[in-house]
Amino acid sequence: MAGASLAAQAQQPVAIGVIGLGLRSSAHLDAFRKLAEAKVAALSDVDSARMAKVNEGLPSKAATYTDYRELIRDKNVGVVVIVTPPYLHHEMTMEALRAGKDVLVEKPMASTYAQAAEIQREARRSGRIVAVGMQRRYSRNDAEYQQVIDSGQIGPIRLITYHEFRGDWNPRTALYTDPATGKTASWRFSKKAAGSSELEFSVHAFAMVTNMVKAPLARLAASGGVVHYTGRDTRDVSTIIADFSSGARLDYSFSCFAPGGGSACIVLGDKGVLRREQGKLIIFGDGKPRAAEIDAGRLPAEDPEVLMYREFFRNVRERRPSPLGPDAAIEASKIAYAAEISISENRIVTAKDFA
Repeated sequence: MAGASLAAQAQQPVAIGVIGLGLRSSAHLDAFRKLAEAKVAALSDVDSARMAKVNEGLPSKAATYTDYRELIRDKNVGVVVIVTPPYLHHEMTMEALRAGKDVLVEKPMASTYAQAAEIQREARRSGRIVAVGMQRRYSRNDAEYQQVIDSGQIGPIRLITYHEFRGDWNPRTALYTDPATGKTASWRFSKKAAGSSELEFSVHAFAMVTNMVKAPLARLAASGGVVHYTGRDTRDVSTIIADFSSGARLDYSFSCFAPGGGSACIVLGDKGVLRREQGKLIIFGDGKPRAAEIDAGRLPAEDPEVLMYREFFRNVRERRPSPLGPDAAIEASKIAYAAEISISENRIVTAKDFA
């Protein structure tokens, strides 16, 4: 009978409530359309016209709420998906967990380490499944790097050098009004709304790094600021040097005023250097450079968002912690939190800062 009950649950679609219908929500909604086990049961946004437009594209009409708390209270909603600016993530996630809902929240999990740790504790206490939307885990690029590192082809990691140079991010991002100053601008330009540029943008790269090194942050120093743009307080350039408890090190640089600058990740191990050349991962060492050995059958075959939700829904049905849960999200975000401390306080940050 227990087996029959589990089978019946597996056949039931996951009833989803989506909070926030801005630009990023389209990727989530597209993933739901591709998954038979997903059903959007409720929508919440301060803009009723947005909700009406999204509802037009759903197979069945979802309930709509301008107050997200009403969506969380909706008994037809089992999973809450939060796609709002970062400054709202902590509050909304905590309310959803306390209401007995499972949660997928867009990255970052929270604007500060203290808030992220509170979500981590509440997830453990409540037994709810929490995932943070770091979908790059399911991308082909990250999966190839991870497979090569895990196979030991370059030996233990000693240094990762990583740069991400790009143009400014989407200027059409929703506006945020600072309650203290009354100033209105893109929420990505406000430290109060975004946390930091590294927390909002670079955390994807940090998640890739922490997945590769599999060791806690030990020490970090950073430099950066607003040197190109005006009218914002989130950094447009930064450099981070980090040590991990395993002995691995990270050298990371970011800029959002360098269109066409591109990104690159180079991993140095005892047995060779791993880098991407002309679209392929190549290992450089003694002798002739060689293509890294990759099992194509183990690489992602669907869109990252679809794979993220496929695994998350399975975690919800089986009541198993998500690989994108609070523990993993905090380890990646610690690099951004530490960079903010290091730059603002002009000091080296250590593991003791997160004790």
